[in-house]
Amino acid sequence: MRHCCEFDAYDIWYLKDNENFTNRTLFIGDCPRCQKHVVVLMQKNAKTNTFMTIKKVGETALKFSHNLISDIIYSRNNVNMMKFKSKPYNWRYGVNKEKKDKDGNIILEQYAKDFYGNSELVKRKDR
Repeated sequence: MRHCCEFDAYDIWYLKDNENFTNRTLFIGDCPRCQKHVVVLMQKNAKTNTFMTIKKVGETALKFSHNLISDIIYSRNNVNMMKFKSKPYNWRYGVNKEKKDKDGNIILEQYAKDFYGNSELVKRKDR
């Protein structure tokens, strides 16, 4: 993104398509030099197949982004936060573990794990 200087967006919203536009993405950031809010909406015109960008700065950027909240499919921050939750996220695989308790009884445990290291106990069976 660019305003007074070049900087990265701190959040990206992926928006629903509407009758006129597809591939809608909203980049949200704060200019490090002047500390103003900057939003850039990139979208593809469905009729002419050309990309167009709309850039808003300051108070108009906040109002513009507030009007687009209902169109959000997902945002980059929400996806990143899902990676660090305690429950498995997205692709999961199973792990079976066999343990023995103090009395020597065998306990079988089944865990659901994801590729971010999160795990959840699914089933426990005493033999």
